[in-house]
Amino acid sequence: MLPWIAAAWLGGLFVGAQWELSAGPALAGIACAGALLVAVQARDLGARLWGVPLSCLAFCCGLGVAHAVPPPCSSAGDAQVIARVESVRHGLGDARIRLRALSGRWLESGQALPVDLDLTARLDSASAPPPGSIIAGRAELRPRTELHNPSPHPDLSLRRGSGCWARWDETSSFEVLEAPAWAAAIDGARARVRRHMSDALPAEVAGVARALVLGDGGALGYEQRQTIAAVGLAHLFAVSGLHVALVSGTLVRSMHWLVRGACIGFDPRRLAAALGIPLTLLHALFAGGSPSAWRAAITAALTWGLVVIGRSSSASAVTAAAALILSAPDPAIALRPAFLLSIVATSAILSAPRISPSLRWRRLRASATISARTLIATTPLVWWWFGGIPLIGWLTNILVLPFGSWVVIPLAHLFAVTTSFPGATETIGAALTIAVHVLLSVCDAFAPLTPTRRLPPLDVVQGLVVLASCLLLLVARSWRHRAAVLFVSALLWFAANRALVAREQPHDVLRVSFVDVGQGDATLIDFPNGQVALVDTGQGGRHPAGRELRGLLAARRRSRIDLLVITHGHPDHYGGLPELIDELEIGELWLNGQLLTEENDGAMARLVTSAMARGTRIRFAPELCDRPSRFGGVHLEVLWPCPRYDAALGLNDNSIALRLAFGRRSFLLTGDLERESEQLLIAAGRIRSSDVLKVAHHGSRTSTSAPFVSAARPSVAVISSGAGNRYGHPSPQVVARLRAAGAQVLRTDVHGGVIIATDGERLDIRR
Repeated sequence: MLPWIAAAWLGGLFVGAQWELSAGPALAGIACAGALLVAVQARDLGARLWGVPLSCLAFCCGLGVAHAVPPPCSSAGDAQVIARVESVRHGLGDARIRLRALSGRWLESGQALPVDLDLTARLDSASAPPPGSIIAGRAELRPRTELHNPSPHPDLSLRRGSGCWARWDETSSFEVLEAPAWAAAIDGARARVRRHMSDALPAEVAGVARALVLGDGGALGYEQRQTIAAVGLAHLFAVSGLHVALVSGTLVRSMHWLVRGACIGFDPRRLAAALGIPLTLLHALFAGGSPSAWRAAITAALTWGLVVIGRSSSASAVTAAAALILSAPDPAIALRPAFLLSIVATSAILSAPRISPSLRWRRLRASATISARTLIATTPLVWWWFGGIPLIGWLTNILVLPFGSWVVIPLAHLFAVTTSFPGATETIGAALTIAVHVLLSVCDAFAPLTPTRRLPPLDVVQGLVVLASCLLLLVARSWRHRAAVLFVSALLWFAANRALVAREQPHDVLRVSFVDVGQGDATLIDFPNGQVALVDTGQGGRHPAGRELRGLLAARRRSRIDLLVITHGHPDHYGGLPELIDELEIGELWLNGQLLTEENDGAMARLVTSAMARGTRIRFAPELCDRPSRFGGVHLEVLWPCPRYDAALGLNDNSIALRLAFGRRSFLLTGDLERESEQLLIAAGRIRSSDVLKVAHHGSRTSTSAPFVSAARPSVAVISSGAGNRYGHPSPQVVARLRAAGAQVLRTDVHGGVIIATDGERLDIRR
């Protein structure tokens, strides 16, 4: 019964997080208490009848508390903050710190900070305070970049970043007000082991050892992490249930060996299990305290507790109880992918059919069965969240996982023990180095066998098809049934994909998507004849704008951009171009040429050369101003800079401005034009009335002058700006000016991405 109650609770959390429902969190405690009370009487058939109503109650409780998220960070600036350190994740030289604001105020306005505001900071590893500490100081706060766009692949992130990034210029800018003695002791021990590994081992080996023992996943290099994930062994290189189970079992067996000769009047097995409970929980703390580590530690502690009281344990019931105990006080933990993947994988293993001991090669078959079941069970989540399935992981988990589990992990923990016994450092370090190099070499050997292309993002229908097919594969008992499931699922998936393409690549409709890329610009245009254009690409690098734009194109099944326009040479407009050139086919690239000639920008020159090498045709302003004005079935006109860019003007004022007309409706896209170029356009009579205006320069006060608004007379104005940006965009004066002119103002920092479609007669607006 308990697994059904836990599944209902987690399902309620998942659904509630998507529907943004809210209710009293006290219901969670009632559900868990009732579930545990009934679980005690699980052997009574009458008590089992309460499973259905209690599962319904658990589902409702999950709905009720799922939306209990921290308050959003809606401003940017300096603030005086008092906060509690929630977690610390050490990487290569620095540490990522999660904090919860207890109190504080904005220095400029004097207003109080929201209580429980979620903060994230990066500090030098040596100065990172231990979890549980209370710190105070002055920090620069800015909202996390969180992007929202209408997409066939909806955002099902279960824990959305709604807090602030916090930045301290120096360690001395904050002080530790309070640090629990136990937390400081554990943090000090972790720091000693970390230094010992970094000093005594090669860098690559030290990174693996830190990841296995301390949970410092960031100590692995980025490319190394990508390779490990691609071959399906990410769980081996992170502190997961596998590590905790190995360490906990070893600790209890060691305790049993130590006490069995000294116990008088005690059952040594029970005493060893009792000692194993605090040791297992202490190990989870020492290993970084990740949600999956805590889930495994609580599961092990419950198992040892049942041994102590002399009760037989049900693996599924203990796992479900651990999920409830861990997530009831803090439902946000259960909304993390790592936690849910851990639960799903464990459930797949526990429900695996037993292999008869009389069968030959039974261990190999059991390993293959478990590996296949975990791969199938986690496929819907992994495909949806991470865009790919490590199919080779089925083989690597059979061949490589035993070596990692029984050789590398024990050696890494033995090496950590040599921090207190340096005499064995050299011997164990040499063995660990050899084992890690063998393990990484095997991962590198399997890497070429992994697919190089990501799987297409799923829409809701395809996601349900994948989920149903994986469930049916798990319960199927014959290869004939599994083949039938795969065949029918493939037919349904491809049928859903055809429907998606027909829906997301419309014909006889002009659809303009103003993509939310934070502080930047990107406008995706679907033309009536099926062609597609992109005006600007948002920021590149590690900024999520590029990932969001590429994800939207993939979700719409776009592998080619017929026309790419870079309005001007600022990074928030062309920063995402390198990734697009590498991943998509681009027909034409339009530039004003200023960044290449006047600015002599080497990065842009290399991008243009790379695009030309891939067959992209490059066009500059003089040719654009004279070319025929039909493209994709609409009237497309380049308004500026014509006949060529003006060297006396800056990059913003030389932005390419476009006007699209389809039937009776029109769109005006103005890049980052400012007042000077607006006046020149008005004087030349090139600005005409347009239904939709993409407001220039993110709504800056230096653009969208009153004469320009009067000439354009838009009925809808779209402003692309980042939430809480440090520039103060959009200007309140510009917003007021547009509204006074009768325009409906839509902002990506408020409304997310905006899609406006027209058949030439009416406008259909979707936020």
